[in-house]
Amino acid sequence: MPVRSSRRRSFVVSVTCALRGLMAAARTEPNLRTHLLLAAVALVAGVWIGLTDVELAVVALAIGLVLAAELGNTAIEWLTDAVHPDPGTEAQTVKDAAAAAVLLAAAAALCAGIFVFGRHVGVPAAVVTRGLPALVAIACLAALAAGAVRARR
Repeated sequence: MPVRSSRRRSFVVSVTCALRGLMAAARTEPNLRTHLLLAAVALVAGVWIGLTDVELAVVALAIGLVLAAELGNTAIEWLTDAVHPDPGTEAQTVKDAAAAAVLLAAAAALCAGIFVFGRHVGVPAAVVTRGLPALVAIACLAALAAGAVRARR
């Protein structure tokens, strides 16, 4: 019995620590608060316009991806600041890479949102099925080209 009790207590402690971290980040990080607000708006709008269960699940997964990326970015920034308080190129590069993860997660969530909400708000199917993937592909190629140009310098 004691093993079972300690596992349960350990889980409760883990959840408590996670909630404490979420609250600390929400208090100090404006971008996280923005993402939380947009998440609430997306979920309320999804219920209001009548998204299916699967569509709501896609929206919830996209929201979870962005929030997890934002919290990971926050943790990396806090740790980087604690370990390397003087802003140096290495520390800034670490922070920039973590921020890029949030940017990509948010872009993926936006694409998912356009796919899911598009047909409910009158976006033409061709825009969603052809135009959006083309824009994403162009953005990826532009980022690749920009990285290759900078790497040569």
